[in-house]
Amino acid sequence: MQNNPIIEIPPTKTVKVLNTIVFLIIVGNLTYAGIVFQSLPEEIPIHFNISGETDNWGNKGTIFLLPLLFKVIFLLLYFLQRSPYMFNYPIKVTEVNAKHLYQLGRLALAVMNVEVALIMAFLTWGIIQTAQGNPVLSLWSTLILIILPLVTILIFIIRMLKYK
Repeated sequence: MQNNPIIEIPPTKTVKVLNTIVFLIIVGNLTYAGIVFQSLPEEIPIHFNISGETDNWGNKGTIFLLPLLFKVIFLLLYFLQRSPYMFNYPIKVTEVNAKHLYQLGRLALAVMNVEVALIMAFLTWGIIQTAQGNPVLSLWSTLILIILPLVTILIFIIRMLKYK
């Protein structure tokens, strides 16, 4: 385990705004699922292959699974943001670079939270659309959903390497 310096750094305004956006996406996603719930067929798609084709079906109540699962993930990451000294960094954390790395680490988690919230909302929407006979998921959407978070991680690693 790393022995990173423990310093208190308050979250930036940007991180607070991003966390608020995630909260609103979660509420919006759950609200949307609740509004369309009655109009869904008894069985809805619950799994798709890489091409976006449905390969498993389940009870329509599972439409709430993704938003609720993400709510738990968001809360875990939200509380983890409070302890950036616990993160793993691509470089050694010192007293000199700790403040910058911790701010970047916290921002990276907040940005990833927004991206994952948007992905979960998109998947919920895609499940609903497919259940209603309008399939919208494809190979391209799958690739974007995989590549987007990876690019974000790479960008933050590069930004952190500047503080070596």
